[in-house]
Amino acid sequence: MVGRLLRYVCIFVVVAFVGEVAAKSVFPMPQLDAVCTRTVVRKDIVTLAPAELERFIRTVKEMHRRGWMDGFGSMHNHISHQIHGNEHFFAWHRRFLRHFEMLMQEIDPEAILPYWNWATHWQNPLTDPVLSSAYFGGNGRPSDNCVVDGAEERWGRNYPKRNCLTRKYRYGTSTGAFWPMRAVRDVMNTAVTHAQFRSRIENGPHGIVHLGLGGDFETMWAPVDVLFFMHHAMLDKVWAEWQSRDQIRFHSVDGYDASRQPVMAKSLMPFYGEEVGTALLTNGPGYCYIYDDLPAPVVVNPKRAARVAFNAELNTTSAEYYRPLAPPLMPAVAAGHIIPTVPARFVKPAGKALFAKEESPESALIEDFAPPPPLNESWMAKMNVDVEEAERMNRFVNNVVAQINSERRQGSNADAQDQN
Repeated sequence: MVGRLLRYVCIFVVVAFVGEVAAKSVFPMPQLDAVCTRTVVRKDIVTLAPAELERFIRTVKEMHRRGWMDGFGSMHNHISHQIHGNEHFFAWHRRFLRHFEMLMQEIDPEAILPYWNWATHWQNPLTDPVLSSAYFGGNGRPSDNCVVDGAEERWGRNYPKRNCLTRKYRYGTSTGAFWPMRAVRDVMNTAVTHAQFRSRIENGPHGIVHLGLGGDFETMWAPVDVLFFMHHAMLDKVWAEWQSRDQIRFHSVDGYDASRQPVMAKSLMPFYGEEVGTALLTNGPGYCYIYDDLPAPVVVNPKRAARVAFNAELNTTSAEYYRPLAPPLMPAVAAGHIIPTVPARFVKPAGKALFAKEESPESALIEDFAPPPPLNESWMAKMNVDVEEAERMNRFVNNVVAQINSERRQGSNADAQDQN
């Protein structure tokens, strides 16, 4: 019954979506291949050879000319609440990226979607070449927020209405800091279930980038901007790395959808109507890609017991995973539930010494890194963000940045002592 209802919803959304963009362009809906005739490698965009970068930019410019970017923006916006804040987030966006890449390859069979590693310049994204005129441009101009440099220079869009492509940095001329990779990997090391991992990444580094760039990028039609696909390719890579740490993760998911129905490998993805399980392998049929610094998944059939989905309702509310905001906000742990053990760095509050600056002259020369700012409350409400989780993730990344700063100061003091 639920599956049939989901199919009807998908059909309704497709009809509405196609009707909306049909007058603007023909938006192709290619089907996934049954087998992989080749497996391509997605790379960090700043490592692309000049010819590879030129090929990618030329291809996406043609996609924009054909109106396909409007189509992706419309699709994403129409079903936004079905694919955010629940366990369809990772699998659905992996399918969405593959749809984008397949349309790229209709224009140029050799084109491959790269990823944007925003963690490389996390402390000051303004220094990131991806946000420069040599790549995809930066902040919109003050008068109207239109992007006027880079590959998307003076791009127009027709969805949701006719306008220029916009970005409006969160702090006027600054995006604020993003997440360091150390914090991302700490989440990888401590998240036991898919539901835990999805919630922490979606409400942490994912949202910070969207809100930092602002303009169209902080809306649900953000796919009108090519940076959306490179940002989500980075998130997909992060998911792929987390999956690679346990064979079970290539076969199963857990948690709930937007209607509070369990999400399993056989659940159907919104819009596409394909099983979630078909999107769990990057090099599986129809996807056919790997990432440049990750090994290709080699999957073995798990034991039957390993296929049983984790109880996400219990696991994601376990108070041992976070420092609580206040007692009333944290649900009680069910009696008899076994709480997984996690490293103390994730759950233990930072001590006063962690935040205290050394008083020596040498340490005064080291300027502390600023932590990523918290997500904006009005944006969280609009984007179906889990406010409590976002606040936990903000505290978490603040602790990680404090540790980084403490280690930098200690290193500076050690260097000074060596010189003396």
